Amino acid sequence: MSITLTNKSISIKVAAAVVGVLIVSGLLFAFAAPQAHAALTESQIQSILSLLSSFGADQGTINNVNSSLRGLPTSGTPSSSAACTFTRSLTIGSSGADVTCLQTYLESMGHFTFAGAKGYFGSITQAAVAKWQAANGVSPAAGYFGPLSQAKYSAVVATTPTTPGPTTPAPTGTGLTVSAGVQPANTLAVFNAARVPFTRFIVTAGNDGDVVMNSVTVQRTGLAVDANFSGLVLLDEGGMQLGVEKTLNSNHQSTLGEAVTIPRGTSKTFTVAANMSTAANVNGGEIGSFDVVAVNTSAVVSGSFPIKGATHTMNDTLVIGTITEVGGPLDPGAAATKEVGTKGYTFSSIKVTAGSQEQVRLASIRWNQASSTGSSDLANVMTIVDGTSYPTTVSADGKYYSTVFPGGLLIDKGLSKEISVKGDIVSGSGRTVAFTIEKSTDLYITGETYQYGITPSTSSDTARITSGSIFFNAYTVTVSGGSLVFTQNTGVASQNIAVNLANQPLAGFKVKVEGEPISVQQIVFDIATTGGSGNWTAITNMTIVDENGSVVSGPKDAAALGTSVTFTDAITFPIGEHTYTVKGKLGSTVPSDATVRLTTNPASDWSTVKGQSTNNTITPSPSGDQALQTMTAKAASVTVSVSTNPPSQTVVEGVQNFIFANYQLDATASGEDVRFNTLPLDYNTADTATNLTNCMLYDGSTALNTGSNVVQPSATASSTVFTFDTGLIVPKGTVKTLALKCSISTAGAAGDTYLWGYATGAAGTGQTSGQSATIVGNASVGQTMTIATGGTLTVALDASSPSYALVAGGQTGVSLSVLKFISSNEEIKLNKIALQLTNTASSSAADLTTVTVWDGGTQVGSAVFAGSSLFATSTLTSTVTVPKDGVKILTVKGDIADIGTSQPGTEGHLVAVDYDNDDPTGTSGTGSASGSTIDRTSSADTGSEGVRMFNTYPTFAKLTLPTNTLSNGTKDFLRWSVTANQMSPVGIAKFTLTMSSTTAAVTTMDIFCFTDSSFATPCSGLSTDGGFLVTDKNLQTLNGGVDSTTALEFWPETSAAASTTIQVPAAGSRYFVARGTVTGSATGASVSFQLEGDSTFPTVFGNTNLRFVGFASDAGAINTDAHNDFIWSPNSTTSAGLGTEEDWTNGYGVLGLPGSNMTAETLSP
Repeated sequence: MSITLTNKSISIKVAAAVVGVLIVSGLLFAFAAPQAHAALTESQIQSILSLLSSFGADQGTINNVNSSLRGLPTSGTPSSSAACTFTRSLTIGSSGADVTCLQTYLESMGHFTFAGAKGYFGSITQAAVAKWQAANGVSPAAGYFGPLSQAKYSAVVATTPTTPGPTTPAPTGTGLTVSAGVQPANTLAVFNAARVPFTRFIVTAGNDGDVVMNSVTVQRTGLAVDANFSGLVLLDEGGMQLGVEKTLNSNHQSTLGEAVTIPRGTSKTFTVAANMSTAANVNGGEIGSFDVVAVNTSAVVSGSFPIKGATHTMNDTLVIGTITEVGGPLDPGAAATKEVGTKGYTFSSIKVTAGSQEQVRLASIRWNQASSTGSSDLANVMTIVDGTSYPTTVSADGKYYSTVFPGGLLIDKGLSKEISVKGDIVSGSGRTVAFTIEKSTDLYITGETYQYGITPSTSSDTARITSGSIFFNAYTVTVSGGSLVFTQNTGVASQNIAVNLANQPLAGFKVKVEGEPISVQQIVFDIATTGGSGNWTAITNMTIVDENGSVVSGPKDAAALGTSVTFTDAITFPIGEHTYTVKGKLGSTVPSDATVRLTTNPASDWSTVKGQSTNNTITPSPSGDQALQTMTAKAASVTVSVSTNPPSQTVVEGVQNFIFANYQLDATASGEDVRFNTLPLDYNTADTATNLTNCMLYDGSTALNTGSNVVQPSATASSTVFTFDTGLIVPKGTVKTLALKCSISTAGAAGDTYLWGYATGAAGTGQTSGQSATIVGNASVGQTMTIATGGTLTVALDASSPSYALVAGGQTGVSLSVLKFISSNEEIKLNKIALQLTNTASSSAADLTTVTVWDGGTQVGSAVFAGSSLFATSTLTSTVTVPKDGVKILTVKGDIADIGTSQPGTEGHLVAVDYDNDDPTGTSGTGSASGSTIDRTSSADTGSEGVRMFNTYPTFAKLTLPTNTLSNGTKDFLRWSVTANQMSPVGIAKFTLTMSSTTAAVTTMDIFCFTDSSFATPCSGLSTDGGFLVTDKNLQTLNGGVDSTTALEFWPETSAAASTTIQVPAAGSRYFVARGTVTGSATGASVSFQLEGDSTFPTVFGNTNLRFVGFASDAGAINTDAHNDFIWSPNSTTSAGLGTEEDWTNGYGVLGLPGSNMTAETLSP
């Protein structure tokens, strides 16, 4: 016998029959009882479902039976209802048949449940409408059933079939496997502990689709009573609580969690945890556990139940950590009303303080947003601790916002942390926000010593912390309607506008709307005018235009001068910030330079302002008159002038497209754009007019008269007309510059002159109005351009050329001179440069290995002084251009030859490389215009100061004294360091100081040498304290006493008072201090010391530019020179450091020791 199921009703009847058979046969008992499902095994449930499927029952029937067998609610089939007709907006207080129809519809959709009579729109209906709006994408979902909601209703009803047909279920997974996880270790369940883990289990979705696990059923087992536990929670893998805390029922069971999606082919682990009761309710010694007895889902569940977890022993004696809590300082402290669009508002704050028992760690917090706003009404909701923002995770129902703090936040004993929640209000007008903490254990904190979760204790802040259904109360925020803010649009500038021309900008403004679209029925602008009173006619055709160019209100006419205009076309301003422009037409009699300025007060001049979603009346802001741009009436006008640039100058014949003049067309005083078709120019020359050809005007790089419009001057004329290929538009409020370019024939003679100017005759029209523009001409003959046959090139030493300096042998890239190349008449491409060694009496070609030429940081050439030659030519390898009538700077650098045995460089040589003017063709270039070779026309060589080469050289640095306070006793007067170049050590034979004093006296002093900058380690080879002199210099016994002109010379001595020298190692430093004894220090006293330098090279060699003869003067001989304040040696001989060696010199050119002496150091009380 075969049975064909033809419709759903038959399926249900067959299913009922099958279930009835199963009841009779004992497979299913007490099916109607809520707990009946607990008596069925999974295999029995699967047998029933398979039997239903074999009879052809549809999937909906199978799903409902499956839910019933497991004790879950079944899905109903909403009844259909006739479409409603709405002729008005419905809100709180509305009543009538349309309200009844709406309620019936909402009832059929599952949004409205009310046992009483229908027909009145109250708070229950408002909540139902809000749910329906949220479900159908109407924003904001505020419960106001206005035009937006009615349009959505019509669209939904129109697309709803009258007779539902069979539908295909969404492809979801059909199987879920449940297994035991790794269970917690058996331990103590301590009173007041939170989230004590008992049982872990794993759920795995099949590969055919995602599976939604709705909840799990757990049962208390073991020798423990239910009173031990204040509640149970379900935790996910990250420790996040799913759903709310539940208590055990009379069957010792509880259903935990919330809907969680298990992606297909993946597994998730969950933990059943208990919040323990207080000590009074925990029975110490009892043993309890929790079994997972069912996983509630629409999918087929496989696995063995019950899943058993850890068995914990109840403990009512171990005292774990505690926390106390009060409302935090950041808490609002009172109910508030906030507009949609409010950013970063702090909704709630709680301050948590750790007790003295143990440190605690803040693990997570779960906020309960218990009021009417939905999660879509809020954005950027964050939990804030110690100024750090932590993200929140929103529950499926949008009511719980959870934050897990990575690693936890440690709170030391007796210290506190404030935890606050803040966010943005983006919608929800008419609804409320309140972030509470529902259960005390939603604030999850663990102890550091015992690692138990800690249940917060009752607080003294009874206004916020309660023992009722809500643990932490919050102050309610009421979300007000949308907001509208008016500002001036700075993108529309105050400007000139045309007379008698439509669509002229009169004002620009911005409107920023938040929360909901806002309609404005009427907008009034006051019109203030200046200039020409009595000559005004009305401003007509005034419109408000949006950013897309669409007219949103108007046109309207202003009645008369100094009145106002009222726009009565309703404008709906969308959410966001948008720009608008008021446009209009000034009457033909409005005088030039008259001004127009619009003003409006949004709070009073904008009327019937309503939110489109809430229908609330909204007051625009700001309050007070908002004056907009000032517009000035101007007729079309342009002033034509000849620019002073380019100036009069000489130009080489043969140049193409040379700029003879720049013409400025000034429309800054014009009321509209001006169009030119032609421009007459003034051309003058006393020479051959036809030597200029192909004359064109350019707007930037664009030629304006091409082809047949190119001008070929044939004679001097005051009205050479240039015809534009297309009309030239000069925008109002701007100055357009046109360049006149002509080519210059080679047939001209040197000294020919040409001028281009402007006299009169230009004509233009208003681009929009077509009216003749007023053209004002500033007559000018222009600048004189004189023809030359070629350019000139000169060379000089630039002011930036380096001063005399010391360099070390082997040093590379030494700047020797800086040359300045000057071009006239045309641009010149430089080809080669003639160079020479200029100090031949004290240098040779062997002292330089290579000479290079540099343009900034780029090498452009090189030269070698071959053999004993004193001359070299650098042919440039890169393009170097000297601009017309401009300057190019090039740097000459050299690589200094090494000094020493078998090395070519000579100690003490003065090396200078300069431009050689004596070679008439050695320095030349190519003229860019003429194409001819241009040789130098300079009159003299350059004379650089040069560099003096040594094997090594010293560098000085003045150091800071520990104190500049003068007092009696031993004092440091001056500190400095000497550093040797990295090439070799430096020898020192003498320092010279000068001293001046007021009131105080220095009786004795010496110079001391140290090897470290801390002045702690004396130099060896001297007295043990590093002093130069065995006996300090007695200043009181010096002939004539000591004044500022007295040179105090210090020659280093050994401890046996023998003369010696000080050696500064290569790349090392030695540190020196002038130190002595002070007497007579008093108010107004001072002592000043200065280290002396040398202002010129030693003259004992007969010529400051000559090397001292074979270094044939020892240190004593150097000391006989007038310039002998600092004596040093580059240690170039085989017996370096001896005063008798012939390699000593003075301090001329030493870096850090000026010839004018080192800066003085002054001490005063």
